[in-house]
Amino acid sequence: MTEESRNWQGTPLDMGENLDPHGIRELCIEYDTGDEDIFRPRLRREFGSYELQQASAYLETIVYRLSSE
Repeated sequence: MTEESRNWQGTPLDMGENLDPHGIRELCIEYDTGDEDIFRPRLRREFGSYELQQASAYLETIVYRLSSE
């Protein structure tokens, strides 16, 4: 596998077909250790587009750190 083919392109919302980004009320990240992080919006009932973009940047950072270990 080349370095270029291991780099993931896109956002977490691109991972599933027919995934509607509207109405998302929480994000849950489950780790192999059994730990989990649950994120919920503080000001509204659902996540807005900016919050989802920030969450995808956070996930990209986590993926990068895990892949470099």
